[in-house]
Amino acid sequence: SHISRISAVNNRAPKITLDVDVVPSGLELFVDPEQIEQVLINLLRNAEQALAGRKDGSITLRAFLNPRGQVTLEVRDNGPGIDEKILHQIFVPYFTTKPEGSGIGLALARQIVMTHGGSIRADNVPDGGAVFTLTFV
Repeated sequence: SHISRISAVNNRAPKITLDVDVVPSGLELFVDPEQIEQVLINLLRNAEQALAGRKDGSITLRAFLNPRGQVTLEVRDNGPGIDEKILHQIFVPYFTTKPEGSGIGLALARQIVMTHGGSIRADNVPDGGAVFTLTFV
């Protein structure tokens, strides 16, 4: 297992801890790295925005094999989670809850993951926060 911890300080959040966990450490995923990187950047930015103003903000990025042997990536935060009323809409193009948002980010992320033969899902974490799960066949 490879675990790294990074603390970031910026103008929007006093401190956010990022944990990265890859199991096994040599896990490989055969995808277009630039496109999947863009998806992860989008998910990490969304998590960062959800943590704005929170003193104990944390994000966890995990990569692992699920019980079916599929490569799975998770981006999890300990923010307020996603309003249950809109959870089913967040991947719809042009749907946004942000005044400055375009509603393209998660729709594009979903399209990129699907193009790679994968799926993306969003859920609320029972003890608080949200988790985005990307699963690749």
